[in-house]
Amino acid sequence: MATQLLAVLVIPALVVALISLIGRLAGIARTHGVERSARTRSLAATVGTAVAGLVAVVVWAGIGSQPPQDVRLATLPALCAAVAVVAAAVAELTWPQPTGRIRQAGLVARRPASTGLRFLYRSGLVGTALALIVGVVTAAPDGRSVTRTHGDYGSTASPYPGITYAVPVGLAAILLGAATWWALRRVEQRPALLGDAELDTAVRAQSQVRVLRFAAVGSLMTAAGLWLTLGPAVNRVTQNLRGTAPGAPTSPGDWVQNLGFLGTGLGVVLLVAAVVALVWHSPRLPMTREAGARAGMPA
Repeated sequence: MATQLLAVLVIPALVVALISLIGRLAGIARTHGVERSARTRSLAATVGTAVAGLVAVVVWAGIGSQPPQDVRLATLPALCAAVAVVAAAVAELTWPQPTGRIRQAGLVARRPASTGLRFLYRSGLVGTALALIVGVVTAAPDGRSVTRTHGDYGSTASPYPGITYAVPVGLAAILLGAATWWALRRVEQRPALLGDAELDTAVRAQSQVRVLRFAAVGSLMTAAGLWLTLGPAVNRVTQNLRGTAPGAPTSPGDWVQNLGFLGTGLGVVLLVAAVVALVWHSPRLPMTREAGARAGMPA
């Protein structure tokens, strides 16, 4: 199941990435000077960030027997997204470099709007927190399963996001939040591209989207994984209880199972939101007047 879900995410993402790469390479070929430098650096930063995230996935997934595989799987989206976000921040430290002793800056806003991605990123963090709270409160004493009883009968299902998962997943989410905050600060504070305020604003907006894209995917995938574990576990434990306990609650009036269905539905919504964040369109860099004139000249 996990492999199928991964394929659903990775294959479309690779297709979109390839199309985007071709388009951006074509855009670089039509530009010169500082604009070409900006486009080249932006593309290199995007590729480097993606590679860092993929390397983190491979390393964390195959690190060995400790921590347990289920814990590694639960923390993988947030931790690998944090690595990608840090890589994006490092790219902001390398270019552009300030020249001379006096640092100059234009009087333009340094916080480009990316409301949609910010909303998705924060929704993932909220969804993660809610899932961990519900899981810890309702889990069995072992911290990794859920138990439901009716009279002298009982049923247990595992895995379940109790305290065993809440601590490492919570720490991974906090690390992702801290990395995202730091990376966005780097985007705001990096030196300006002097001489072209419009290009500088667009480059900064691309950098912000680069950071928030990986942060949103990490938080949403973490939340989706928790809810898609919690909801089906509640459904399984309910179905098993009905098979053994006479008079056990039945649908559609079984509110516990209905909450399990709600959790599963929420997980699906979060998973779709993660796909949306993954393919989120990055703003285009404007062509300078000189480049535009060259593009319009007859061959």
